[in-house]
Amino acid sequence: MTFPTSQDVVAYLNARFEARNLPYRLENVAVLPYVNPMWLANWNVPQLAAAPEREIIDEEIREARWRFPQVIAT
Repeated sequence: MTFPTSQDVVAYLNARFEARNLPYRLENVAVLPYVNPMWLANWNVPQLAAAPEREIIDEEIREARWRFPQVIAT
């Protein structure tokens, strides 16, 4: 079994932000140093915490967490 990487999440979110004409592009996501035993997402996007388009960004992050719940830091 192969796990997706943090760069997979970055690529996915950047493509989604571009499709929605949002000015944000990620360089990385914060990844916990372990796999969450409850299969909750082990990554976060703290650099977008203060972005004004929170509703749209949160929607895209929810979708990304569904697709990539557990990732390996790269």
